[in-house]
Amino acid sequence: MRILAIKLKQIGDVLLSEPALRAIKTHFPSAHLTVIVNSYTAPMLKYVDYIDELLEYNRQLKELSVLKRIKGELKFCKNFFLNNYDMVINFATGDRGAIYSLLSGAKYKIGFFTKNGLIGKNLIYDKLLTEPDTHTVMHDLYLVCKGLNILPNAYKVRFYLKDEIIDHAKNRLRKLGINQGDLLVYLHPLTHWPFKSWRDDYMAIVINWLLKNSIKVIIGGNGEKEKKRVENILSFVNKGKVINLVGKLDLEELCGIIYHCHLFFGVDSAPMHIAAALNKPVIALFGPSLTHRWGPWENDLCHTVKPFQSPYKKNGIQFFGKHIIIQKDWPCVPCDKRGCNNKGFSKCLDEIRPEEVIAILQEKISQVFITSP
Repeated sequence: MRILAIKLKQIGDVLLSEPALRAIKTHFPSAHLTVIVNSYTAPMLKYVDYIDELLEYNRQLKELSVLKRIKGELKFCKNFFLNNYDMVINFATGDRGAIYSLLSGAKYKIGFFTKNGLIGKNLIYDKLLTEPDTHTVMHDLYLVCKGLNILPNAYKVRFYLKDEIIDHAKNRLRKLGINQGDLLVYLHPLTHWPFKSWRDDYMAIVINWLLKNSIKVIIGGNGEKEKKRVENILSFVNKGKVINLVGKLDLEELCGIIYHCHLFFGVDSAPMHIAAALNKPVIALFGPSLTHRWGPWENDLCHTVKPFQSPYKKNGIQFFGKHIIIQKDWPCVPCDKRGCNNKGFSKCLDEIRPEEVIAILQEKISQVFITSP
């Protein structure tokens, strides 16, 4: 049997799809499983031992000239076009995934209903389901379980990381002055979307508190915009050793660094999901994001969550095992917009006070067992 799964989404989405992909392989253990993802998300599934083939779509094709893009698109499609698939499962509702589902020539196609995009694309599927408003882990499991008429058998998000990556990160940290016994916090202050980021001066206050309490801080991020924002954050920071790795890590290296940290603090982001999957305590700042869909997943307690339900409520300060979400409980939160009135600025984030965050951090850090993983 040959099965094609399509997950053309962001880094965190792809990581959180792992339980659903594992459910497919558990139900069809002898099947050949091919998964299509965006190339920049591939490290999330690169070393998964039950995936037989990982096809990576390069979104940079969109930046090429028309002829070069067409050539690149056709070359990629040859990997799965009419490739004798018995089944395709498309986890997203975008047009590209629907087109790939059709081109695969699979005998049986499963997907989510949508009112957006290409007219008639819902007709591609043999089994069409309504998207559940739940956590992303459960969202993907719902499609697999309802589509195949099976029961969910595991909710843990397994993150497959090679020993070489872990060892390389350990050596790198040693060269950066991190010693065994140091309490190490990975701090991710920004994302690609400014409306999900906290105030720079408030973030600096928290960093100063961490340094004052002899806690080593690693700051991560990517891109020139984030680099400049982090430089501004650090301009408010008192003297102390902050390890600035913004723009210096690829995704696999980032995962290795987080593996050796004791705590994640930052905003709703892919590194937050990576930290949670690596069973690191997470303290995350949420603004307009839908907490019940994107809260950090707790592997140690996921078995207590009812099938296809979210462990998180609408808003406010929430606890799920070792993870903590800090979010305002205002009636408008979360709005799921690009900031207030879609203007890129989130008042609900900026109104979170650093003293409130520090109090939560202080209590959590006192619970963390100070030892290298």
